[in-house]
Amino acid sequence: MQPKNLRRLLRALERQGLDVSYNNRTYSVRLVNSPDAPVAEVLLPEGFPVEAKALKQLANLASVRHPSGGCVCRASATPDFHPGDAGIAIGSVVETVGQIIPSAVGSDINCGMRLHVADLTIDEFLAKRDQFVERMKGDYFFGTRDVTMTADAMRSLFQYGVPGWLDAMLDWATGSVIKSDLQQLAPEEAPIAYKPIQSVIDVQVEAEIVDVVARLSPVLTFKA
Repeated sequence: MQPKNLRRLLRALERQGLDVSYNNRTYSVRLVNSPDAPVAEVLLPEGFPVEAKALKQLANLASVRHPSGGCVCRASATPDFHPGDAGIAIGSVVETVGQIIPSAVGSDINCGMRLHVADLTIDEFLAKRDQFVERMKGDYFFGTRDVTMTADAMRSLFQYGVPGWLDAMLDWATGSVIKSDLQQLAPEEAPIAYKPIQSVIDVQVEAEIVDVVARLSPVLTFKA
């Protein structure tokens, strides 16, 4: 939904049981019937698309409480904020005390956003914004990336994962990788950049949220 009139949008959200305000480019949202819940916040420009379902999911998340006293201390969302299938808005960030919310962890651990600093002024970027957007759409949605690789690099990818592929590409870069900063990519894609799933499972078992019924041994790990 593209809000043409902010006041009209806020009134529509209020009719859906949400107490929403907008100040300094930040939406503050809370369920009308949960005045004791923390106010959830989303930083978005005034003309940016806003979905009531996502705001309601975020407000619901902020109001989650455990019968034993656990609660949400703070809830906010990143700019890729949009409704989630499991009832938790994509982009939600939550801090809790005395409880774990498994559905807030999600199934795609370490999927998120990164901030890359470029030596461009805003005016320089905006002058080529459309060209940048088209290239990103092509790379991520239409398969226009030139990611050719040798047979050795392909074998390294399947045998040793991304670190093995990086080693092979450092020896003989091909395609768009020739122009890539592999020294920057290496630490971002190294195994230490990912949280071991076992520690997540251990915490949930200790909290008596889940029971382990089977353990599987990975045969192949592949990250696209």
